[in-house]
Amino acid sequence: MKQVEHRQLVGFCFRSNGFASNKCAHVFGARNSSDQGNFAFSGGRDITAATAVRKSWCEYLVANPERLVVGGQTHTNNVVVVDDQLKGRGALSPSTVIPACDGLITTTPGLPLYVAVADCSAVLLSAPGIIAVVHGGWRGLQSNIMRVAIDKMVDLKADRQQICAGIAPCISAVSYEVGPEVAADCPTTAKYQGQDDRWQVDISKWANQQLLEAGLSSANIEVSGVDSGSDNRIFSHRRQGVTAGRNGLLAVLDA
Repeated sequence: MKQVEHRQLVGFCFRSNGFASNKCAHVFGARNSSDQGNFAFSGGRDITAATAVRKSWCEYLVANPERLVVGGQTHTNNVVVVDDQLKGRGALSPSTVIPACDGLITTTPGLPLYVAVADCSAVLLSAPGIIAVVHGGWRGLQSNIMRVAIDKMVDLKADRQQICAGIAPCISAVSYEVGPEVAADCPTTAKYQGQDDRWQVDISKWANQQLLEAGLSSANIEVSGVDSGSDNRIFSHRRQGVTAGRNGLLAVLDA
């Protein structure tokens, strides 16, 4: 995913050209130098401002913001298949999100999906006629959320070899020191040991490895390579603390 300018909105976004053939419009919206661009309603954040951010990015994708589907993320591996019956869940109020939901899948054109992150991985998955957005922090990755999402897409007739994945900016090893409880199930390709029992973990590489193990082709996986922990363009819980805003991955299946 590469940076793309959008002058009509605070912040900026990352997008990829790799999903056009699957009719998947998407954007990863981040922050600007004034710390604006937050998507999230939670944690006492400004809901009016966040609603305006969501609306602007949805309009950028030519999607109806009132149809936006939002999961109540709790670092699970729960991935929910949604359709028009769930349109608007969480779009205007945090009280209406789909509970305990860290991934969304749809085959419904025009139904926009959203996940929020501020160091965790936001992963876009698409194949002809189907899209998914997945929130993968260390707990979700530890419980194999990427495989869960991909298997559900295959259950809905997606061809595993045709599924494309885009890993948005998230925290890399240089910025993410953790304890052994986090590193225990992390693949060796995504971690290295620091001092004593401390480890440096790369969430992007962890998500990438899980996608490969779930059967995706490496040629169909795109990684942004942007470290949220050190890049001021991205909201980061690790860098900014509990008051940090949230970046948002939005995706919609074109008709």
